[in-house]
Amino acid sequence: LVAKRQLADRLEAVPATGVVTGDELWIAPGDLVPVEGILLRQPAVASLDWITGESDQIDYLPGDTVPAGAFNAGVGGFAVAAAEDFRDSRLNDLLRGEATAGERYRPRWWTWVGATYVAVVLLLAAAGFAAWAGTDLRLALEVTVAILVVTCPCALGLASPLAQELLHHALRQRGGVLRNPGFMDRALAVRKVLLDKTGTLTLGHLVLEPDSRKALWRLDREQRTILWNMSVRSNHPVSRALAVALSAGRSAGHDPSPELRLDPAGERIREIPGQGLEWERDGMLYRLGRADFAAAEVATRDDATLFTADGEIVAALRFSEAFKADAALEIDGLRHSGYELHLLSGDAPAKVSAASHSLGIDPSRATGGLDPEQKASVVRRLDADDTLMVGDGLNDSLSFEAALCTATPAIDRPALPGKADFYFLGDGIAALRRALGAARRLRSVVRDNLILAALYNLAAVALCFAGVVTPLVAAVLMPASSVAIVSLTAFRLTGRRLAWMS
Repeated sequence: LVAKRQLADRLEAVPATGVVTGDELWIAPGDLVPVEGILLRQPAVASLDWITGESDQIDYLPGDTVPAGAFNAGVGGFAVAAAEDFRDSRLNDLLRGEATAGERYRPRWWTWVGATYVAVVLLLAAAGFAAWAGTDLRLALEVTVAILVVTCPCALGLASPLAQELLHHALRQRGGVLRNPGFMDRALAVRKVLLDKTGTLTLGHLVLEPDSRKALWRLDREQRTILWNMSVRSNHPVSRALAVALSAGRSAGHDPSPELRLDPAGERIREIPGQGLEWERDGMLYRLGRADFAAAEVATRDDATLFTADGEIVAALRFSEAFKADAALEIDGLRHSGYELHLLSGDAPAKVSAASHSLGIDPSRATGGLDPEQKASVVRRLDADDTLMVGDGLNDSLSFEAALCTATPAIDRPALPGKADFYFLGDGIAALRRALGAARRLRSVVRDNLILAALYNLAAVALCFAGVVTPLVAAVLMPASSVAIVSLTAFRLTGRRLAWMS
């Protein structure tokens, strides 16, 4: 993590670890605030979803304290005075972390199988020599050599690694990249899937609710033009959602009038941080924002955003988070596969409860308002030895350390990709089901390969003991069996046989 420190008339890039109390830092759009700081000179807009999971953006005024880990969500940079050293920063605690439960997990099964295989082959060779040594020393040597040659570890040394690579490749083609191969072993123990909300199940922007969309198109042409001019000039999530809805509706044929045009007078539109937008036009004052700002009479209207003209309400608009297109379908698929689904978030409990209803997750398993430590505590309480934690923010870092398996869609964020067993790309979460399904498929293929290899080896050794298989015949049988089991593995894990991943 790098910070931009201001020295006299220049900026220098320094490691965040070098930031100390009193440093003046420049936070460019998209940068993280590395330490708690005091905002200087001009207002700023920041998001805390990386560290708390809160999806709403927050407006700060000069003199306000901006927490460590805040993300500059505005279109311009801002300056802060560091109020602490980086070593004391909460962001440092989240980035540093400890080894994850998955990294501490050490499966011993493969080691045991390999050691047992070698010991059994050597014992069988010794037994074959002993069985014939008393009658025919030459044949005893041939039997011993034949056993050592004909026994084939192809299921362990060839077919199993091939199966893993084929499944890894199939996942990569579908947007899931395995970082830790050990995930395939640990995933078999997963019984609970713990999902963060903001950024993991959502797309990071708001959409108009259906009733509000209808209300929007009940406005007359001039009102929609005014509302579009106000919203298109703001970078606030609500404004962006309105601008998109109005533009999309225009192209969809809701408005028979000519295309919306940018009004030059819109340059007089004012944005009041934490309140909303206002525009004096043709002798009327139009406002878009919170109820206590936009309306002449302060009234409780839930979470509605009001569009008013001289204090009279023109439209009350409500917004919801845009979920990833496949979120509900994939959650349903995971449930039918036998997994217990939990929703854990730092966002407001009401929003988390609403999201659980929308996605089909049991509301009793949806918890909001969690800070990073509380979220990690929930993971441990649910039994970390059978959990897959899926998150995208620094607030999930401690949870990743507690969970058995981890996954993230946030390849562009610090810390999480380095702690995740796998990460996935795109605007969906289908990679979760595919990765868990791939682990089960791999177990099935490896198990079948081991059974086939065991049957082959038992039959081959029995023929060697009978003196039927010579070392020359053994030298032909061994590679033939290897080719057969490797070909079978490739056949089962390519082409249409992977249709279940689609």
